[in-house]
Amino acid sequence: MTQTQTRNEPKRIPEEVKKVLSAYFEKIDKKLPNKLESLYLFGSVSIGAYQEGLSDIDFYAVSKEKLTQSDVEKLIEIHHEMRKEYPKPSLDGMYLTREDLESENNGNSSCPYFNEGKLQSYRPFHRNWIDAYQLQTYGIVVKGLPIETYNLSVDWTELKSNLVENINGYWQNWVRNCERFPSLQYIGLYVSANMIEWGVLGVTRLYYSIREEDITSKDGAGEYALRTVPEAYHQIIQEALRIRNGNKFSRYGSMRKRRNDALSYMKYIIKECNNL
Repeated sequence: MTQTQTRNEPKRIPEEVKKVLSAYFEKIDKKLPNKLESLYLFGSVSIGAYQEGLSDIDFYAVSKEKLTQSDVEKLIEIHHEMRKEYPKPSLDGMYLTREDLESENNGNSSCPYFNEGKLQSYRPFHRNWIDAYQLQTYGIVVKGLPIETYNLSVDWTELKSNLVENINGYWQNWVRNCERFPSLQYIGLYVSANMIEWGVLGVTRLYYSIREEDITSKDGAGEYALRTVPEAYHQIIQEALRIRNGNKFSRYGSMRKRRNDALSYMKYIIKECNNL
């Protein structure tokens, strides 16, 4: 397993994450006492890939009963206050019920989803999302019941189909926008190192999950790709890893070549994901 965090290792919560969670629970206990049954962390914290200043705090919160509109308005206040007091790391997650978690009818119930201090949308919980798999396999119990309490069996055939759909939807469109002139993405891929890292390692994580039926960090996905894709793509993968890890010395002398290599690699990975 290439995970930074293996399934059997103890899972440690970084101190700055503990500090944010402590402040969050103080607000929850004051404004919504006895509402939450459980709270779980997944994402970078749960797989040992948390990076201070970069990573967010991904969570699922399980409420004892369906939240009312008044409850959601209080959550809006709480997340707004948390964003002001703790701009980073951001608390990003969904509030749902046991019924939402265990429902066989994926997508029938919409749950409030918060990101960067705001209520972004109401989303259905899908058991065969990669986030749900992370929760089941690597999730950290911060409050409440063991994750095994809930029936969260995952169908990897459907999950991989969802990942390929994401590749052919979001990521295919992202690549097309980067090729379309004039567009902000077209220019951005020339000048923004973060866009290079986001694109190259973003598709690579999906490639890893589809091939291995598991998850890994962006760093883990990049290292995996260096072992599994043609050598012609290694320079752009190493460049993306260099950007992510804050190394100032680029492996490229030409922004045009870096951009072209990134697009070429992403198209290759998208094709590979459709062939797996």
